[in-house]
Amino acid sequence: MIKGSAEQQYKRIWEYCVEIKKTHEGSTMEVMFTPFRGPGGNPKFMRLYCCLEPLKKGFKDDLRPLIALDECHLKGTYRGQLLTAIAADPNNGWWPIAWAVVEREATEQWAWFLKYLNDDLEIENQFHYTFISDQQKGLDRALAEVLPNCEHRYCVQHMYRNFKKKYPGLPLKDKLWSIANSTTEELYNKAMAELKDFDNEAYQWVKNAPAPRHWCKAFFPTHTKSDMLVNNLCESFNAHILEARDQPIITMLEMIREYLMDRIRKRKSAMERYDSPTGPLINEIIENRVKIASQWMPIWNTMHGYQVKGPRGAQFAVDMEKKNCSCKLWEGSGIPCCHAIAAILLRNEDPRQYLNVCYSRGLFLKLYENVLQLISGEDHWPPSTMPELEPPVSVTQPGRPRKARRRDTTEGKNHGRRLRRRVIIHCRKCGEAGHNVATCKQPTNEQGQQDTSTEPVTQQPNARRRRQTVSTTNNVHF
Repeated sequence: MIKGSAEQQYKRIWEYCVEIKKTHEGSTMEVMFTPFRGPGGNPKFMRLYCCLEPLKKGFKDDLRPLIALDECHLKGTYRGQLLTAIAADPNNGWWPIAWAVVEREATEQWAWFLKYLNDDLEIENQFHYTFISDQQKGLDRALAEVLPNCEHRYCVQHMYRNFKKKYPGLPLKDKLWSIANSTTEELYNKAMAELKDFDNEAYQWVKNAPAPRHWCKAFFPTHTKSDMLVNNLCESFNAHILEARDQPIITMLEMIREYLMDRIRKRKSAMERYDSPTGPLINEIIENRVKIASQWMPIWNTMHGYQVKGPRGAQFAVDMEKKNCSCKLWEGSGIPCCHAIAAILLRNEDPRQYLNVCYSRGLFLKLYENVLQLISGEDHWPPSTMPELEPPVSVTQPGRPRKARRRDTTEGKNHGRRLRRRVIIHCRKCGEAGHNVATCKQPTNEQGQQDTSTEPVTQQPNARRRRQTVSTTNNVHF
C-alpha cells in the first residue's frame, strides 16, 4: 500500500518517461513492448532503457574510454534483469552511464542495450573504447555484433573462480594472478613457463583460455590509461542499489535516480574539502608504491633517463620526458610505477606531478558538476498519448536469484569465519566439553543404577555430587 501497485506503475511508464525527458533534456528513455493482442487489448511491457543526459555528458567530456558491463537480478513482483554500463571516474570510483530493465539476459537483450548505448555515446572510433565484463557468451556475441572493433576485457576474478574448480590451492592462484599482472610479454612468457613447470594440466587450462589480450596487462592498449583486471565498478553499483531492486519498476528507477543525485552531491563536497591534487584512492596507490620504491636504486644518465636496479637483479629503464618505463605499467595506467617513483624521488619531486591528467582533482570536480535534476510527484506528470502497458509476461530466470551476492572464500582474509567456531559445546549429560548428548560415551541413568548396585555405598555420594555439578555447567561459552 505504501509503494503502490506494481501493475499500476506499468500503466504510468509513459508519463514517467515524459517527465524525465522534460526535466533532463537530452536524456534517452526508450520503451519496448509487445504488439497489441486483439481488439481492445493493451500491449505488455518488455524493456526500458534509461540514459540521463548529465551522466552521458560527463562520460563523453571527462572520462577515460573504459566501460564496465554487467547484469543483476530484479526481485520484485515481476522478475527480470537490470543491465548496467558503468565508467571509472578520476578517483577510480564508478560513474554510471546507462541502465536497462529487460526480461532476461541473452544476446538479443544485450544487443538491444548496446545499440542504444552506442547511439548515446556517439561511438565512431570503436578502436578507442574498451569494455570489461564477465565471461558471458551472450554479451560476447552482442559486442561482436554491435561493436566488433572495441577492445573487450574479461574479469580475472570470474576467470579464477572457474580455474580453481579444477585446480584449487594458493600456489596456483598466485601463479594465475602473476600471469594476469604481467606488464610485458617477457614477464608473461616467464610466468607461463613457471606455471608449466609447477602444474602442466593447469598450464594447459590457461593456454586454452581466451587469448591473453582479454585478461593480461601486457596486451592492453595504453591509450585507455587503465590496467583494471576486475569488474568491481559494476559490482559496487549493483550492491548499492540492492534495496531498489526489490521495488516496482517506477519506484526502483526513482530510487536509483535519487541515490545517484545524492551521491554526486556528497562526492563533490568531499573532494572540495580534500586538500590534494588527486583523489584519495589514487593517493593510496602512490603511497604504496613510494614504500616499494625504497628497494630500487636509480642511476641518472645526465639527461632524461634513469636505470633503476632492484631486488634479485631486476632492472628497468625510465624515461622522465616520455613518462614511460620499460615495465610498461606507467604508460598503461597513467600512474608512475615504483621504478619511476624511485627516479622521481631522486630528483626531489612529487610523484603526483607525473600523474596523467585523467586523475586530476580539477577533472573530478568538473565531472561532478553534472548533477541530476529534480522531478515532481506523479500527480504532476504530463499525460501521454501512448496506450497503457500491462505488466510483462512472467519469465523464468536462469539460476536462483539471491538477495545478496554469495561472496567467494578468497574475498577477504577473515571472510568465511562463523560464530560456531568460537562456541565451546558442553554435554548436558556429563558436563564435559567437546561433545553433545548424542555422542556422549558416559553411561545412562539405567546403566548407572545397575553399576551402583554392585559398587560400595561409599561411592554413591560422589556420583550424586557429580550429577549435581553437571546441572550447573549446562551452558554455552564464547
